[in-house]
Amino acid sequence: MTIFEIGDIVIESSGTYVGVVCKDNTNEGRCAWEVFWSDGDTTHYEDGESMSHHKAEPYQWTIRLIKKYMDIICP
Repeated sequence: MTIFEIGDIVIESSGTYVGVVCKDNTNEGRCAWEVFWSDGDTTHYEDGESMSHHKAEPYQWTIRLIKKYMDIICP
């Protein structure tokens, strides 16, 4: 099982979108995380099957993703 931390950079399973983990939504034994994606969308129950850790390339960073990442690491 993959464990994610708030602030981790992730990529979704198809490799299209990069995101940042915003919140731990683990409940009732199911590990899940809220993720803000590079297209501006937020999903609430992502897990190790729908995303994986990622080292984002410079071209993958969007203004929205940078702002959200900065809000998380520099509150």
